[in-house]
Amino acid sequence: MRFTSYIWSVALMIVFVLSLVSNWYDSLVYLVNIIALLMVIDKLGKGIVLREIIALHTAFICLLMPLVGYLVYNTTNGLSLLWIRYMPVDKNIYFSYCLPAVTGFCILLCWPVKNEKGADAGVFLQKTLERIKLNLKGNKSLGIWLIVVGILMFFLVPYVPAGLQYILNLLYFSSFTGLLYVYLSDKFIYRTIILVLFGLFTIVLALRSGMFTIIAYMGMTLFSFFFVGKKISFIRKTLTFFAAFFVLVVIQSVKPAYRKTITLNPGVNKAEVFGDLTMKQLSGSNNFFSPDNYFFLYYRANQGYNIALVMRRFPGVVPFDDGAYLLVKIAAAFVPRVLWPDKPEAGGIANMKYYANFTIKSWSTNVGPVGEAYASFGITGGIIYMMLLGAFIRFAYKRVFVIAGKIPLIILWIPVMFYQVTYSAENDTLQILNSVIKSSFFIFILYKLVPHLFKPVKKFNVEPTQTRKGVVDHLQTQ
Repeated sequence: MRFTSYIWSVALMIVFVLSLVSNWYDSLVYLVNIIALLMVIDKLGKGIVLREIIALHTAFICLLMPLVGYLVYNTTNGLSLLWIRYMPVDKNIYFSYCLPAVTGFCILLCWPVKNEKGADAGVFLQKTLERIKLNLKGNKSLGIWLIVVGILMFFLVPYVPAGLQYILNLLYFSSFTGLLYVYLSDKFIYRTIILVLFGLFTIVLALRSGMFTIIAYMGMTLFSFFFVGKKISFIRKTLTFFAAFFVLVVIQSVKPAYRKTITLNPGVNKAEVFGDLTMKQLSGSNNFFSPDNYFFLYYRANQGYNIALVMRRFPGVVPFDDGAYLLVKIAAAFVPRVLWPDKPEAGGIANMKYYANFTIKSWSTNVGPVGEAYASFGITGGIIYMMLLGAFIRFAYKRVFVIAGKIPLIILWIPVMFYQVTYSAENDTLQILNSVIKSSFFIFILYKLVPHLFKPVKKFNVEPTQTRKGVVDHLQTQ
């Protein structure tokens, strides 16, 4: 496992060097995405595939989709002209920065753990999962309560002040941790029913709102937990991954029409509408293989367009700001709003205006950390910044597994801590810091207030022949 991990890291390093000294951008973009994909498939079943998913997602939306824009959705494509979604800077200019920046980010993010302590794969993870199952033995209600409380918090979010909504959202994310608690608990008669009902609840929420973010990105966060320890062939893992990817592609393809339909017809049967649109997409009535049929998928997934808007503005119109704006955002992640009432909000409205001179209303988009890094520090500084950002995420992620040496159940709280990091390449640095820092503090408070969630009290039936020492020895092994 470790040997193959270093193979992928070395391969990415070669791409990184070539991206600095050559202009083979098309081939190198394909290569980065293939390496990231192979990292995911290779590790699936062997460990938690989160860092690799983040790397693949970043490479896909910041490198592959922009390349598709240059090759397909350019000024010769009618929809690109109509919606003004062709790439606004020269291809060589774009990839001379973004290719090494993203590749460097992936290298530092996915660099293998040198020792077993803190590893997210292999023997250490297997032993930790066994200890988790022991912790949850006889404590199946923990997961059920987390799910119930999380769902209740979801419905309360609209009715509480804005300052409390983030906490309630974290409690809602905790329901996905509850899902993992239930999944890894002893098999009991209602376990499958609970897992299925929670899955259906999540799907219904997505259909009602027209927002499929929670399905896509929480699914990416949870994806590998259900495969760890299972011996699956490379071909089967590949087919499983592409099946999941195909589902996401179909969802993204029908989402614009679906949102429009349910907005214009509020009382319509949403499941039926979504089913009809999906079948229409799959039947080929819209010319399934036509590039125009996937324009809105490209529109949604091409983070490079926003980055290119930043590159068009900096430094030609506005000089690089040496990180002045970005550092204020970073500071905002560490200072509570009580002490800094008007501190910056995470989100794209202010970022798009400052970095891209682009005003957005009634919808959401952002320049991403890659765009922030470029506007702040230029090409060389931006590349270094992205590498440091990858190293930071890796450090925070590894700490979870180091802590798991003493508190195994902490691993199951990864969905709370890293869900918003999973898709951070299309948001901003503040979201990454908010997710890691605030959710870590939230989990710490939970640990202090409800320690039973992390170290369940175990009850042992002590036989009369057992000595006190024997019971103590047994407890010490748990």
